[in-house]
Amino acid sequence: MASVHQSLAVLELIPGTHAWAKDREGRFVFGSRLFFERFGFASMEALLGKTDYDLAPAEMVQSYRVDDELVLGGGVITDRLELILSGPETVGWFLTSKWPIYDPQGQVIGTFGISRSIDESETSALSYQDLRVPINYIGEHFASNISVAAIASACNISVSALERRFRKHLKKTPRQYINEVRLEHARSLLLKTRKSVGTIALETGFSDHSHFTRAFTKYFGLSPRDARRGGSAE
Repeated sequence: MASVHQSLAVLELIPGTHAWAKDREGRFVFGSRLFFERFGFASMEALLGKTDYDLAPAEMVQSYRVDDELVLGGGVITDRLELILSGPETVGWFLTSKWPIYDPQGQVIGTFGISRSIDESETSALSYQDLRVPINYIGEHFASNISVAAIASACNISVSALERRFRKHLKKTPRQYINEVRLEHARSLLLKTRKSVGTIALETGFSDHSHFTRAFTKYFGLSPRDARRGGSAE
């Protein structure tokens, strides 16, 4: 993994990028400055050898494990939206991607991920003000059968204007964002509660169990039941 460390060091040159790498046991073998400083470390050496269990709450670690199992199996996570709030008026939009790390023999020896700020050249307030109302509306109503037209109406703008804002700042449509919010909430319920998969499907806005299972499996790379078991698909 030493060569991996050298290869990833170039990411320090990309503004607004949090980057990290782990071995198969989940131990950090690399972290960019923004990444290790996020956890209060003064140097990368303080991060090395630690795992998510040392850095994050248990319920968050469980979701990281699901991701790691997917990537260690050869899967890829591409541009998953994350909204990071650091205060009542401060917001950061990030897209997270994760890939497997292969050795020269083609064996997966670890995972690599980056989270990058969206529209880093703009002020966070600008992109946030463009999306504050629709994002809040979706957060409050995602469990119901909401339409893009209803969201646009709540923002007092046209559907086309709403679509343009989402594509500009999030690189996706409002419908795609709604689906991701539903799926992220569903995964949280799977990991934190013992509610049935069918109940979770209905509580997060899906019309039925089958639709939810298909959407969840496509987005996360494993079924809801496998996610609840810790990411080990049969």
